[in-house]
Amino acid sequence: MGILGYWLESLDYDYKVLSHCSRYQSPRSSCMECVASCPKDAIYIKDGQPTIDSKNCIQCGDCVASCPVQAVEGFLPKRSIINNQYIMDQDKVPTLKELLVYYKKGITTIICEESEISPEWEETIRNVNEVLTKLGEQPFKVSYQQKAPDNNDDIMTRRELFFTWEKDLKQIAKNMAPAKWRFNHESLDLPKYYPDYQFVEITLDTQKCTLCKACQKLCKRNCLQIDETGFSLLAQNCSNCSLCQDICPEGAISLKEMITPVSVVKHEMYKKVCTACDQVYETLNKEQELCVACEKKKQFSMM
Repeated sequence: MGILGYWLESLDYDYKVLSHCSRYQSPRSSCMECVASCPKDAIYIKDGQPTIDSKNCIQCGDCVASCPVQAVEGFLPKRSIINNQYIMDQDKVPTLKELLVYYKKGITTIICEESEISPEWEETIRNVNEVLTKLGEQPFKVSYQQKAPDNNDDIMTRRELFFTWEKDLKQIAKNMAPAKWRFNHESLDLPKYYPDYQFVEITLDTQKCTLCKACQKLCKRNCLQIDETGFSLLAQNCSNCSLCQDICPEGAISLKEMITPVSVVKHEMYKKVCTACDQVYETLNKEQELCVACEKKKQFSMM
């Protein structure tokens, strides 16, 4: 990275949660990924929505990497990558998602400069290699005690830069730097790097689904498509945000992390006449005899 790149990266930006966060989309969202990932407890839920305490935030980027819908705006965690090789930092273990994206960008070797690998790193490497095998890829190569290329020139120049430039000059550059230079939170959209696979299994209980279409309206990735012919589940682009599962009033949708080749599941739609009110209605349950309204009335009468 050049001097300007280091400098821009180091400017003091406040991370923030964007409006497409699943908790902003619905109060029924149960997602806690960013909160769980923060090592300083700088993210908390206020009025049902995640809030970042800038005073406690150390801008480590863990929340950026953990968010399933890339709704935390900020820098990804700083990693050392030299000559397309990932230089292991024993104190900072990346997420599987990060490593899988790095792999597709040509970074397939991890360099360990210590005599031993920490248990956390061992587990991470084992897990990511298991995932790569399921994706039909070769595992990461791990090379021990290979000293990374010396980067002292850049480090010294960077220090000189910060000691000599004034704070107001940094503020000017902060205001002028385009957002696309400053943030890279959208780069961890895993499905786009592995288009032949899906990372989530979406299951629909056709006995429970009432075709209310709430899930279809809230899914920004168009994974749930309902038309006059049926209900299609397209899991390839699913980020596993769980919003569809959380908001379904009938509990008809369930998600499970699972790597499989891309597939589309389509449930057939049936048009029927309600035996109680004689109204025509649509259903995914071929054996259903009552429309949704009459079925609800029946259930209430039995309570």
